[in-house]
Amino acid sequence: MASINQDLVMAVIKGSASTVASLIDAGADVNTVGDSLQMMGNGNTALMWAAAEGHLDIVTMLLNHGADVNRRAENNYSALMFAAESRQPGIISVLLDRGPDIGGVNRFGETVLHCVARHGYTDMVQRLVARGAEVDAFNRINDTALYLAAENGHCETVQVLLDTGGNVNNANLGGWTPLMMASARGDATMIALLLKHGADVTPKNKWGATALSEAQKSFNASDAVELLQRAGAVE
Repeated sequence: MASINQDLVMAVIKGSASTVASLIDAGADVNTVGDSLQMMGNGNTALMWAAAEGHLDIVTMLLNHGADVNRRAENNYSALMFAAESRQPGIISVLLDRGPDIGGVNRFGETVLHCVARHGYTDMVQRLVARGAEVDAFNRINDTALYLAAENGHCETVQVLLDTGGNVNNANLGGWTPLMMASARGDATMIALLLKHGADVTPKNKWGATALSEAQKSFNASDAVELLQRAGAVE
């Protein structure tokens, strides 16, 4: 049986759905870590490999044959975390349909919510928050999901996080707030959204910079600076 389980994991990695189906029919364990392949994947199950590699059809097949959505690899990743890190919104959605544990963090101390917010998967953010995800959880450098969404220009995602209780003025370890980051990017739309929700224009980061000083260096300085000055920002 060891060989058939190893073959299953290899077929999953290669994305061969027909081979996966045949091996399952032949008795392969859908929760296998591939026996001798375990060291290669540090305990990754077939479902984790499918999620990480973006094979939606195989993910669905494995789940339909009883794959455990809550199994964890040695690094504490679940299939959901692998899908989130691999930018696989379709797979994230399928996994969420199975009611998985949404806890756990990656090597950067990030939750699944951090990962999906960074990529602007607003509908996934909504589903995670509805399932109890901590909106203001910090990663290892104290970035929140809101900060990561703002950093990457995802206004709709930021709006959802603000509407569900996200703190607009949380600062990371460098003293950067979402407003500072949006200002550095010259993102006038994001700046306006954050200001509307009470973003503070006065904080300084560890290098003495403010939202205004960052805006003045941005590619869209005039619009960004005007918004901040209207909100009371001064040199």
